[in-house]
Amino acid sequence: MHIAITKFTFDKNIIMSNLYKKNILALLLSVFSISSFAQTTAQQWLDKADKLFKDKNYQEAAVAYDKASALDPKNETAFYMAGWCYNDLDKFANAIDRLKKAVAIKKTDHLAWQELGYAYKKTLQNDEALNSLNKAIAIKPDYALAYKQLGDVYQNLGKKDDAIAAYKKCYEISDQNDDACYNLGYLYNGLGEYENALKWLNKAKLIKDKTDVNNEIGYAYYKLKKNDEAITAYQNALKFNEKNGTAYKGMGDVYRMNFNPAKVEDASTNYLKAIEYNPKSSGSYYGLGWCYNEKAKYEEAIPMLTKSIELDRTFAASYVELGYAQYMTGKYPEGLNTLKAGIAQDNKNKLCRYYSGLIYIKQGDKTNASNMYNELKPLDEKLADKLMAKINAM
Repeated sequence: MHIAITKFTFDKNIIMSNLYKKNILALLLSVFSISSFAQTTAQQWLDKADKLFKDKNYQEAAVAYDKASALDPKNETAFYMAGWCYNDLDKFANAIDRLKKAVAIKKTDHLAWQELGYAYKKTLQNDEALNSLNKAIAIKPDYALAYKQLGDVYQNLGKKDDAIAAYKKCYEISDQNDDACYNLGYLYNGLGEYENALKWLNKAKLIKDKTDVNNEIGYAYYKLKKNDEAITAYQNALKFNEKNGTAYKGMGDVYRMNFNPAKVEDASTNYLKAIEYNPKSSGSYYGLGWCYNEKAKYEEAIPMLTKSIELDRTFAASYVELGYAQYMTGKYPEGLNTLKAGIAQDNKNKLCRYYSGLIYIKQGDKTNASNMYNELKPLDEKLADKLMAKINAM
């Protein structure tokens, strides 16, 4: 009996000890749980997000800002900052959602309106972008970045005059906005106002010297036939990016178009580099095909020009050069089909009609050759007379 009692007492002590341990563990877990909860308030998440944002960890910062706004749905800052992060991550649908909530809470936040306008711009929701950016400007009329974004939207819409006015307003407010200066130069190049373009591109270059600015400067000089300046600008662009296909194509165009006779070898070398670094450049394939035609390497020209058309079926000049190469290699049916397609792209294309006429002459088809003459005469009388002389010699 004594032995049994001793065993019972021992077992009971073990049980009590285990219960004590469990209670202590439960108490500790409870305290830990309360402590953890205290560290996940909206403000705690906001502080954590701000640190992540400062460290440029935008992915995790966005999640933390979302946690803060979930706990405090009236926290405009959390929604705005989450939207900013999602814009930087190119998650524009998320950005729009958060920023709409931000401006609903605080309608006078010009920063949030600008970010919302940016997100709409990137998703080509241009009307919504204009509305948001104009609200930002109405709140803060000297908000330079909003004017820059406004210019971008007008560019999306093809409203060049409005874009120019917006970029100039941005520069008037902040003369250190290189993007506004660059975009003005780009637009003026597109309008054929090359001196004006250079004025703005050189301003952009002084603020921030980079690849795109030098490419556009090179293009402006190329169009002005200032060849040394153009080549220098393109070479400057390559200092920032040695694999810049645009610069190589630009130099190829200078050597091909601006010299008489064309510097075909220099042009070819640059077009080959352009294609290496930008294999989707229709203009580079065209330029190289043109050079091969100039060197009477017609078989080598054909695949280059075929690729140019494959990349850009609206590029009428490629049809001319390809049709010519096919004519010179005796590929008459293919040549006629190519030149017909070229006329479909450019109804007033003179050379497509001239080379078609030459092919018909080779085929002994005087009727169709004469038809080409009749179509060509109103477009280019001298070229038409040249064709007629060959028709009469049949």
